[in-house]
Amino acid sequence: MSKRNLEKNIREEMERLNDIIDVKIIKGLPYKKEASRHKFLLMQLMDLRRFYTINSSMLQKLSKVVTSFIL
Repeated sequence: MSKRNLEKNIREEMERLNDIIDVKIIKGLPYKKEASRHKFLLMQLMDLRRFYTINSSMLQKLSKVVTSFIL
């Protein structure tokens, strides 16, 4: 699964959970399970972004080093 698809799926599930949580809040029902799932998905999304940001910055630095050796 590509990064884009994974991020899209996580965001869609978070939106569904937000809707469920909103309804439960309005009805006065507990939503602890949904809140913990939402928190888990949020952490996954942050980790996904952090991983790809680190990799892209490392590639940029590596390309600068390689360019300096070639020139």
